[in-house]
Amino acid sequence: MPTAIQERVSLASMPVNLNAMSVVGRAETPIFTWNPVEQMWVQEGGGATKPPPSPNDVHAIQTWFLDPDDHQWIQTVLGPMGRQLAAQWQGAHRVPESAVVRKTGPARRRNPLPFVLAGVVLVALIGGVAVAAPGLVSPHDTSAAPTPAPSAVVPPPAPSADASAPATSAAPDPTAAPTSAPSGRVVTPRPRTPAPTLQPTPPPPPPDYVSPVVGPVGTIFHITFTGLPAAAPYRTSYTRGSVTTGYTTGEVPSNGVVTFDLRTNTANFPPDTYFFTIRAGNAVKTVTFRLTS
Repeated sequence: MPTAIQERVSLASMPVNLNAMSVVGRAETPIFTWNPVEQMWVQEGGGATKPPPSPNDVHAIQTWFLDPDDHQWIQTVLGPMGRQLAAQWQGAHRVPESAVVRKTGPARRRNPLPFVLAGVVLVALIGGVAVAAPGLVSPHDTSAAPTPAPSAVVPPPAPSADASAPATSAAPDPTAAPTSAPSGRVVTPRPRTPAPTLQPTPPPPPPDYVSPVVGPVGTIFHITFTGLPAAAPYRTSYTRGSVTTGYTTGEVPSNGVVTFDLRTNTANFPPDTYFFTIRAGNAVKTVTFRLTS
């Protein structure tokens, strides 16, 4: 019995057939229903074969069957297991909209002729302006202002040699205030503000899981539920077909993780697909496993 795969591939090329419900009932045709809660395929009928790749809409209940003539997976309306999942989760999941085929007309191609004509006209205008530009400027145009010659720097007059002038007149007075401010300005760079330190985002809790997913009768399935409300009372049950059997009750630990070791036997667990559900407060979680003969 193949196990569920989690690979993601594009299913845009796979055909969709809404009128193939009669094919779903054939026992010899491999039929798989996508379980959006456990993100896995559940085989409803047919011989042992590899399930189809994961669908585009992984949050929708959907049924696929293998066409024996074309060897292609075809999407159809919900099979028995799909309708059972939809009734169990009370409309929380839906049939994907991709099951309806919408025919779209071919894309209209634009005529490139107007763009070619516009480009030719633009090139002609640019060429004409470039040719006429030299004739618009007069060779003796004196309208431009002449560039002024650099002015000569006149040195300051030499100090007078008159003996009647006081001897201290040549030295500057240190007590006198400066008459002009310095031409240069010292700019102090603004200190950079350090970037805020981002707090690391806490990792999400691990998803609910069951190990192993498929096994013969007598297998012990290890079931783990995470993210449950702490200290909330819980009750569990397992469902086979339309029969639901209560399993155990208790209280959620402070870490919100509850684990079970479900022991199967021949008397109470015939070969089939089972849904193990836990209810704690407002949280309802389900895992799926399958028993083989």
